[in-house]
Amino acid sequence: MVRASKNIVSYVRELKPRKDMSRIEVRIVRLWRNYNKESGNTIEMVFVDKEGTRIHASVGEQLIKKFDDKLREGDAIVIQLFKVYDAIGEYCTTPHPYKIGFFQTTFVGKADDFPSAVPEKYFADFSDILGGNLDHSCLVG
Repeated sequence: MVRASKNIVSYVRELKPRKDMSRIEVRIVRLWRNYNKESGNTIEMVFVDKEGTRIHASVGEQLIKKFDDKLREGDAIVIQLFKVYDAIGEYCTTPHPYKIGFFQTTFVGKADDFPSAVPEKYFADFSDILGGNLDHSCLVG
């Protein structure tokens, strides 16, 4: 992996659609491969930043070869030059209103100074799970 130079780093909570120049440091907390008829094969991920804010990210089929060896569950990475778009679909992996998509020009590098532990904001109360009081479209993890 190429090491990223030090630039201004945004937090996930600051991301907005079409703000393509953002640079974020995140840990890949979950990574899996997915297939569906509309988008084909994809790499799907959940990122968490230093504040503990999570966001879903996706690599399209045509970019898998470029990014497959740079993305490992548990790694802390810097990413830059990506798209931010509305999180729509049958289910969401995070409560964040947006998702991240990779471009051919997206930069992925190692985040050397990322903390080993981040705040956990998303634990659901067990009684809320049993009582059915949670948003059924968002995964609990």
